[in-house]
Amino acid sequence: MIGRAWRVVVGFLASMRTAVGLLLFIGVWSMVATVVTQGADSSSSVIAWDATNPSFSPVVRWLGLHQAFTAPVFWAAALLLAMCTSACAWRRAKVARFRARALTAAAAADPLSPIQAPDLGIVCDPALSGQRALEIASGALERLGIRMRRRGDMLTAVSPAWSAWGSAVFHWALVALIAAVLVGQLVRSEGMMPVAVGQTLADVSASYALSNSGPWHYGGVATRSIRLDSFDPDYKTGGIDRGAVPTISVLDGAGEAVVTQRIYPNHMLHTGSLAINAPACGLSATLSFQDKAGAESGRVIRLVDFSQTATEGTSPIGLLSRRDSAGRILMKMSVTVPLDRAGQGFGEWIPKRPSARLHVTSADGGLLFDGIVRKGESVDLPEGGAVRLVDIGWFSWLSLVDDPTIPVIYAVMVVALVGLSVTTLARQQLVLVTATEGSEGVRLDVALRLWRNVPTSRGEVERELRRALGSDGKGSVS
Repeated sequence: MIGRAWRVVVGFLASMRTAVGLLLFIGVWSMVATVVTQGADSSSSVIAWDATNPSFSPVVRWLGLHQAFTAPVFWAAALLLAMCTSACAWRRAKVARFRARALTAAAAADPLSPIQAPDLGIVCDPALSGQRALEIASGALERLGIRMRRRGDMLTAVSPAWSAWGSAVFHWALVALIAAVLVGQLVRSEGMMPVAVGQTLADVSASYALSNSGPWHYGGVATRSIRLDSFDPDYKTGGIDRGAVPTISVLDGAGEAVVTQRIYPNHMLHTGSLAINAPACGLSATLSFQDKAGAESGRVIRLVDFSQTATEGTSPIGLLSRRDSAGRILMKMSVTVPLDRAGQGFGEWIPKRPSARLHVTSADGGLLFDGIVRKGESVDLPEGGAVRLVDIGWFSWLSLVDDPTIPVIYAVMVVALVGLSVTTLARQQLVLVTATEGSEGVRLDVALRLWRNVPTSRGEVERELRRALGSDGKGSVS
């Protein structure tokens, strides 16, 4: 009873229908996830999506689609697919082991091996000698695409034992790939980090504008930093316009550069488990705050995004709050950069005359200042002191993905590709041919296994050998 139940379970897991059904489900789930905002249920972006999709929100939350790739439904389907692939890989490994042993034994076979257990036994024309029969058989088999080698009194065409393992290696690599992807969802982190030219930010959650981490991610301790060394708004290489291109350095815990590289489409920065892309850019305004005596008390860098719908072409990224020694808010400031006109819109570059618009309000929202400050100019602040516009520069949005399983995934994909290549291209065949002379004449004994990628069949081999050896109408055993 137990054995029967086990066979039913294994049969279900190894079924092609089960695997295809799971693949379809995971594919549909992934497509739905692309149109549903991903993030924690309490995040502002998820709350906003739910508010604009009230009809779907209850179902989406119940299914866990806001965390699509860590949701229990997805994990159950992925684990079941891994079990299906494992069952299939196990079966293929058993077949590969049997074939590899047969090929290894055939490679060391002597002329008596085919006689002991022939798959084909063909009685040749009485006028043929044993040696002549082997020559004719060799030519007939080569016409069918099987290249024979002469080894003493025997013809051989035996594939190497490793050729039998391609399919098993490919399927086990798929199992490892699924496992790596699932683990990756637990340990990976991804997010958007805005960095201005010359700025260095520690790779911690506070440096990200948007971020999402798996429950097992090791974040929280700064082990590296990201620095924007330079920015070329119109980079060209190899005769191709790459657009706005930043040069990024990844620094280790001691502040030493691990890697420095330009980033543009199809040229991401990779170092260890970290991958960095640069999907967008904007402008930065460096402000210097001065106390009542005119001494500089600190500097800040405010970032602005390009926006063709904004009044002056840019929109602020967050507000700057000024507080007193007790932590009470004295004022709030937003910073934008008025852009030069370009046709019906704005030119997304640093203006010819760099300036910033400062919009300053009190803690209760009362307007304190709203005006343009040119580069190098200062404006007095209501609570005393002043703020000076030091410079207008560039910043780059960096998309960072930190996934320790990425090197493993690449390695597994290489192994899978090797296994698939062997399965697709390598021939799996075992052909041993000997000729024995007896009272009835010459008899050809053939051990024949045509498993994969062989351009002929057993029936065609038998017909061609019988025709070539003049045994049409004669008996054959198989």
